[in-house]
Amino acid sequence: MHNMLFRIVATIVLLMVVAGSISAGKVEDKVDSLFVIASSGELRYRDMVQPAIDSLAAMGASAVPRLIEKLSSKSARELHTITTILEKIGKDAVPDLIEALKRDDPEELSRVCQALGQIRDSSAVEGLIRTADHDDWRVRSSVIGALGKIGDSHANAVVESGLSDTVETVRKSAAVATGQLLNREAIPLLVHVLGDAFYGARMTASEALVKFGDDAASAIADSLDSDNELVGDLGCTTLGHIGGDRAAEIVARQLFSLTPIRRALAVEAIGLSNSSQVCGEVEILKQTETDPTVLFYIEQVLNKYASR
Repeated sequence: MHNMLFRIVATIVLLMVVAGSISAGKVEDKVDSLFVIASSGELRYRDMVQPAIDSLAAMGASAVPRLIEKLSSKSARELHTITTILEKIGKDAVPDLIEALKRDDPEELSRVCQALGQIRDSSAVEGLIRTADHDDWRVRSSVIGALGKIGDSHANAVVESGLSDTVETVRKSAAVATGQLLNREAIPLLVHVLGDAFYGARMTASEALVKFGDDAASAIADSLDSDNELVGDLGCTTLGHIGGDRAAEIVARQLFSLTPIRRALAVEAIGLSNSSQVCGEVEILKQTETDPTVLFYIEQVLNKYASR
């Protein structure tokens, strides 16, 4: 207890000394001095880190320009600290961050976008949208990611366009953002992304579609027989996660597919759906099924719903 009290007092004294010694100096000097402590990984500064972060956040908008300059850092710890402080400053940090969207360096520009996303203030949407067609994919991905976190429907069109970007990481960001924005107009586009060659994009599209529930189930139903087998395969799994009788009935149409993997995924999805509505069809399939993987899932489903 004594040691803890000593550390607290020592921390307060140090921060007062830092602030007092530069009170007559420039704001930049104060930010620099506090930031050394705030971003330190040294054990001796452990108890001083959070007070330094709080002190920088309390400076508000006056600290933002200097913090933005530090976004050129190569240190992950420093970059995380900057974003944490800017997020705590909140809306007051947005104007300078919007101005920083005019920067040329793609990495720094991406970090500015990420900070705006963490702040989650709708006043940043217009500036982010203006940056959405940047030549560098890192910037496009960060812009879309930020717009998704902010959650303003004015970003719907930009995020939709990201679903067909030439770069896979941007498509992944757009799929995540679409789920955050809950833009129902984009459901058909998300269904298309279920067949994306990039695993990350199609899995995030599936996760986004689950959020739309039955609206997504109807759209997936129309695409299960797509020439792109990935759409139908992941569509089955997505329907299982959406769950309910409607999803189970849709996926049951795939129980008699000519492809064993599709039949297995369909049975597994029925198990995931928590609906016993189509158990009779699963029992019919069991009578003729020879594939061991499909039979494994059939037994799981029938055992799960046996008492219902």
